[in-house]
Amino acid sequence: MNPSIPPAGLPADAVRIEAATGSGAGGHLVAYSAFEPYELADYLEALSRLLPDVAITVWRMPTSSLTAFLLSDPEGDLVLGWADTAAQSPGIAARIAPPAAGGCDADGFYRPTGFSLAFVADPALLQARGAETPTRWSDLAAPALRQALLFPDPRRSGAGYLALTTILQYYGPEDGWRLMVEIDRNVIDYPGSAWEPAARVGQNGAALGITVRVAARRRLSDNPALIQALPQDAIGAEAEVYGVLAGSTQQALARRALDWVMSDEAADLFRHHAKLLLRGERDPALFPINPERASRERPAVLQRFDALMRLRAVRAPKSEATP
Repeated sequence: MNPSIPPAGLPADAVRIEAATGSGAGGHLVAYSAFEPYELADYLEALSRLLPDVAITVWRMPTSSLTAFLLSDPEGDLVLGWADTAAQSPGIAARIAPPAAGGCDADGFYRPTGFSLAFVADPALLQARGAETPTRWSDLAAPALRQALLFPDPRRSGAGYLALTTILQYYGPEDGWRLMVEIDRNVIDYPGSAWEPAARVGQNGAALGITVRVAARRRLSDNPALIQALPQDAIGAEAEVYGVLAGSTQQALARRALDWVMSDEAADLFRHHAKLLLRGERDPALFPINPERASRERPAVLQRFDALMRLRAVRAPKSEATP
């Protein structure tokens, strides 16, 4: 595989992460990830210090695109961060190398980190609407927030599927879908990533974005006028996975990169990006979703979400209808 040429079948929404990496004298690894580009750049820089002779090319894409791409059995070496629920999709197990020593789980994946949900809010816009800062999922249905929310698309975004799954698993399917229908009336748009809802808060009437803590921390550092709020009734959380591709011809080298993922140095960097560290004590305030159930129910959940989007399109004025 020529690392300078994009892999065959690479999704159109994949982007190459431009960051410091090793010289390549000792080898070249190709990795795929659903993490945000800014955090991946930090991880690549750290890996370049650990493996100065190993060049690593990372292609970032949304969770749904990565799922479909891996099922096509692409060339490459590593999964460098992905949602646990997506990793349990039928057919994925055959694409991952068998377990090895060093913290690997029985399915071949490493799970040292996790991600959790958060709200990013613009206090000035909320005040102008006469709205309180939401601290529960049910608060997102308040009439004062009509056309003020951004919700990541659960069909594409791991954060979006975690948010929808949290609502359904915490409230139960019947009450959860009833609440989601009410929340949808307040949603401006469903972007395809966790970063975009955070990035667009404060613009064009967007008073609040549903996102993850990683993106919330980055957005607040860019704009200190914004605030983070947590859905205290159910702060949905999910493990993240890392693994070696079964088809890799450089599995030993790939596992050297994953040794860093399990290291104390990596833990410090993950903590900097507001990730959950799953090898220590768990935060009792979190609501860990059931990943097996979430993966099993994904087709039915997304089918019902598609139906909600069709109703939304019918309800909206022609100029505002969701594509």
